[in-house]
Amino acid sequence: MTETPESNKETLVQKRSPMGRNEKILTTIIILVVSIALFIRFVPISFFGVNVVALSPGSAPTTIEKINVQGTDTYLPEGTIKFTTVAIESDSLTIWEYFQAKNDEIKELRNREDFYGDKTKTETKKINNFMMQQSQDTASLVAANYLGYEIVPKIDGAYVIEIMSESPASEFLQLGDLIVQVDGLNIESPKDLGEAIQSKKPKDTVAIGFKRSDSAFTTPTSDQEILIEEITLATNPLKEDTGYLGVVIQTPLKADIPFEITIDVGRVGGPSAGLAFALSIVDYLTEGELTGGLNVATTGTIDQYGNVGSVGAYPQKAEAAARSGVELFLVPPGGYQTVLRVAANRFEVRCVSTFDDAIIQLEKFGGNGIQVATQLNVPEPVLSPATIDENDGYFSCAEAMMETVNN
Repeated sequence: MTETPESNKETLVQKRSPMGRNEKILTTIIILVVSIALFIRFVPISFFGVNVVALSPGSAPTTIEKINVQGTDTYLPEGTIKFTTVAIESDSLTIWEYFQAKNDEIKELRNREDFYGDKTKTETKKINNFMMQQSQDTASLVAANYLGYEIVPKIDGAYVIEIMSESPASEFLQLGDLIVQVDGLNIESPKDLGEAIQSKKPKDTVAIGFKRSDSAFTTPTSDQEILIEEITLATNPLKEDTGYLGVVIQTPLKADIPFEITIDVGRVGGPSAGLAFALSIVDYLTEGELTGGLNVATTGTIDQYGNVGSVGAYPQKAEAAARSGVELFLVPPGGYQTVLRVAANRFEVRCVSTFDDAIIQLEKFGGNGIQVATQLNVPEPVLSPATIDENDGYFSCAEAMMETVNN
């Protein structure tokens, strides 16, 4: 065994020392980079006080699989009608997901307070479930009327679906309460309630009669007790000399249809599948192909008269439709341009303002909806007016398509 001379030892130490410092620096840098990456990847954006939700493409379920009809003949179609959904990333939105969404034209960031308002997530869920049920009932009514059943909906009052904070209503009403009287006068619709309250002055005392069920948004029985509360109206923020209760309401709709229609969509809520349900019910109850055998997606609310309403979140719904492989998307005027842009020639897009519009557009792709009307000896569908008037308060398909041409 030989001994290393002192001079050689010093040389080795001098050569190793700088390498050791570099290794420490490199290790520190790696740990720092990994820590930052993990922090960005897993820490919620709310850590920095950014309170947002992200809307992203959901799914496009097939409606026929959700519908059950008892008491009449049904015919399973080959084509499909889908309703489109939106995924809401809320509680666990990370820093990484936030910046992804910020730079993704398909995803959309919304301020949480603006998105949910004064409602809790539980309240929002209850309201969405109620609106989904209402859209199903309305769709059943529209479909039955199209098929020649003369059905008049039963209107029972006005459901409270939102209560303004620090309003007179906030002192005694709850979400899901059914308002049936004002000063002893029967309330059968939102119009009735609006007229009753707006006929009063600020600081007037009125007696509000309402029914409260154990489970919110369930229809009370006819013999259920009417609760009466006398309250003092506030000043309407939009009309100084008008009384103000502080509620958003919706009329419950129940129709006496001569067969049973039930729709189970699981945890999906909201009113945006109304058009899809109405079309699917007609398709299910008639022979042939309402869609011409195509894979069709829709979005849009529907009222008892067959008018199709706008719903929002069009980029996310259009992308969900594209991913599900649809060939045609039916969309209200308000979303036509957006869906057309997102489609990027992946599927056809048609604008519809009414249920009749949807039937007519599907007929152009081989659908048999007009033929069904002829066979049943009921009025054929009529295309909605192609009005172009910026001052009439009505945004038509003609205007939506004209804007697309101009852009």
